[in-house]
Amino acid sequence: MGCVSPISCELQASREAELRTDVLVVGGGLGGLVAALELRRYGYEVKIVHMGRLGGHHVLGSAPRFAEDIDVESIAAKVKELDVMEGFFDGLFVYSGGTRYSVHYRHLILATGGVDVPITFPNSAKAPQKPAEEALQSPPRGLKIAVWGSTEWGLRTALTLRGLGNEVILLDNSAYLRDTKYYEKIKSKIDFPITTSVIIKRFEKGVLTYEVVTGKKQNETRQEKVDLIVSAVRMVNPYVPMKLGFKVFYSFELNSLIPRRTNAGELLMLDSSGRAVGGGNVYATGHLYGAVRENHVAQQAKLLAKYIASKDGHESPDAVKNELDKFLVTLTVEANWLYNLGNRLEKGTDGTGRYVEPNVIDVPHWASFWPQLEEVEDVVICPCDGTTIDKVMAEIKRLNRLKEVKIKITHEETDLLRQLKLPQLNFGGLCAESVCLPYAAIILGAALAQRPSYFLYGKPQMLYGEIS
Repeated sequence: MGCVSPISCELQASREAELRTDVLVVGGGLGGLVAALELRRYGYEVKIVHMGRLGGHHVLGSAPRFAEDIDVESIAAKVKELDVMEGFFDGLFVYSGGTRYSVHYRHLILATGGVDVPITFPNSAKAPQKPAEEALQSPPRGLKIAVWGSTEWGLRTALTLRGLGNEVILLDNSAYLRDTKYYEKIKSKIDFPITTSVIIKRFEKGVLTYEVVTGKKQNETRQEKVDLIVSAVRMVNPYVPMKLGFKVFYSFELNSLIPRRTNAGELLMLDSSGRAVGGGNVYATGHLYGAVRENHVAQQAKLLAKYIASKDGHESPDAVKNELDKFLVTLTVEANWLYNLGNRLEKGTDGTGRYVEPNVIDVPHWASFWPQLEEVEDVVICPCDGTTIDKVMAEIKRLNRLKEVKIKITHEETDLLRQLKLPQLNFGGLCAESVCLPYAAIILGAALAQRPSYFLYGKPQMLYGEIS
């Protein structure tokens, strides 16, 4: 087995073996590490299978964190006392060191987290580009760098690269900074320009050309000569949940496709009508759960450990309820969006049991996107193999016997769009299934005013009709 990262592996094995444990933690993310340490206190045998650094992207960079009370490095050091192995879990087997292990566990915790994805725009394939996590593992020096993304992760990336002597600009297609709380914390350290409402038009001969939406009749056009574009756009990796049979749905808060789960973190299976029918022994923590701040990740992981222990009679249900109540109160104050998302995932939209996907009006990884765009240029929708949107558009035209597909959507065209037949995305390979499915589904959902999950599971049949 050769693995460069959690999304780049050649799964090969010459030997077979068995792996038995009480709790299997997949991924080296912060949430999984905290849950593993807590479960050890209850007497569980815990096995951690991970790729890359323990602690994930949280241990990278020199910029301050928003949650300064969480010492990620110390937690990662403590975990090394547990049973930890480098390997890859594909939903059935663990691959490690040339051996394929059949796994037997009572509980499975997924701490597979997120992955930084490249941004797409016209001619983006010719632009020098790296994801932030890769750039910070071996950071460049003395370059002119455009960092894309104004989340805490984007700002931390930009601060780190600037501190190493690079000239930095930070860009985002959001109309406002995505993390104003973190910005307020570190704004005195920022000595580089930040521009929002950006639409990248092209990259040619070392020059990045982009427009800034000003609200006036014409956008402002700017050009920057840059050596490197660093994308700090993170998306949840849905690979393992999907391999385990869990359906995933669009969350605009996370710009990702995520499985449904309870507020404690137990993943939920759905019936044929889309209603949650209960969980089992598979759980989410960290970014897969939806937590972004380190303190929220750690608090949810501790809650999850208590919940698992209560299922086996090692903790009282009242203790779990008290811990859950405390956590939800914290979220209502510090991350109300995550509190609301959690309720929709557990109980369904408006308590109906069904999760209704929101419209896609913001696509951080599509750097040439702006709501109400009138045409889609040939942007890449699968960065793993370079597949462009033109390929899908051609299939949509064929399915619907259309000469063209309009992009700018008006109220009068709503019924037509409801009837539009859509192809189902069928990307093969670890990278494509981890990255391209959500990457493409969200771009297509924005371009065609469709729910992203329609491109994975198809539309409900009642939406189909004749298109004239």
